[in-house]
Amino acid sequence: MIVQAVVSKNRGNEGYWIAFLCAFILVAGALLLPFNKAHQAHSNLAKHQVMVTALDSKPLAMISELRLAFEEIHYAYQANQSWPSVTELEEQWLPPFVKDKSWEHQGKYQWSLIAPGFYQGKPAEVGTRYLLNSTQEQVDIWFQLDASNTLLPSNFKLEDLINNGWTQVVFTAVENETAHQH
Repeated sequence: MIVQAVVSKNRGNEGYWIAFLCAFILVAGALLLPFNKAHQAHSNLAKHQVMVTALDSKPLAMISELRLAFEEIHYAYQANQSWPSVTELEEQWLPPFVKDKSWEHQGKYQWSLIAPGFYQGKPAEVGTRYLLNSTQEQVDIWFQLDASNTLLPSNFKLEDLINNGWTQVVFTAVENETAHQH
């Protein structure tokens, strides 16, 4: 076996250049790091809005069912050009309108179509009421805690919801920027 030593022309200075380039990359990365952060929208919610992530598990279950029901209701409206009745939604076994074990567990909500595209759920006893606005392109869900008064009239305006203590659920920060400022 023959071993031959190879000596570089600049006597090992390439090691210094590699160390210098590594240090330069680290320093440049550290200096440019603040400019490379993802922009997070820290928009303030209106007083009548709440992020879905801030809710407890019980209202979250109802809101997730309403979010799925929104898609079905919206599709039915596009197909028939009329809003499905609560009876039709129950016959289609569409939660939360169907009366099953989940319905009993959540509070035996009585649903009604209070205006074209607006579905309101009132519990059998005093508790949280929900409103699903299906007239928008995006899901629009409202709730009112411990509501004991009667159903809203069929000619209500969304501004009336805010004045009567209803809270709008906001699903994403980006959505909040385009959320309905009623």
